[in-house]
Amino acid sequence: MHGNNMGEVIDTFITKVATDFKSPHTNITGVFITDNNGLILASQNVKNDCSGAIALLADLASTLLERPAIVCLENGDHKIIIREAGKAVFSIYTEATRR
Repeated sequence: MHGNNMGEVIDTFITKVATDFKSPHTNITGVFITDNNGLILASQNVKNDCSGAIALLADLASTLLERPAIVCLENGDHKIIIREAGKAVFSIYTEATRR
């Protein structure tokens, strides 16, 4: 990764996550990355700024379970999967497709 700036690395990561995630009835609709304080590091196809809430949910879940946890929020066909990894919090937005 020599010669790449951090923005390019993050953009490449987001693109890879969005293309590599395969599930028969689920599409990734967005990816959101923040630091542990809720500062937005990268965003793709996420229109609302919920960075603070996402970072807080990840922190609360990790505190409750005493280790990094995965948080899943569902509303109908929409799902947000939140995972704290080191100093970053990753959120994947998905939407179920009809069978």
